[in-house]
Amino acid sequence: MHPFLRNLVIGLVGLVVAGGLSALALLGEDSGLSVLAMLASAILGVMVGIFLFAQGWIWSQHAWRRGYAGRAVAIAFAGGFMILLAAFALAGVVILLLLFYVA
Repeated sequence: MHPFLRNLVIGLVGLVVAGGLSALALLGEDSGLSVLAMLASAILGVMVGIFLFAQGWIWSQHAWRRGYAGRAVAIAFAGGFMILLAAFALAGVVILLLLFYVA
């Protein structure tokens, strides 16, 4: 499997699982389980974002060294988008926890 396709599959599966945990947390009736599911969702989303950022950094460096400047910049922008995704996942979970579960 090509490394870019592998990273895409890892990212999609991780974000689908994180979304499922968020849905379980928001629709669940047990508040203790909901908080744990929300925290697990945040941790998973952040881990996927950091992993994809690191992979983007590595592949951007490889492309730059091979002389593909445009490809290196595109990969770097994609990696930057992934770290923003991780930050939004963490911020969203913190907001939801404060909004629904902190009295």
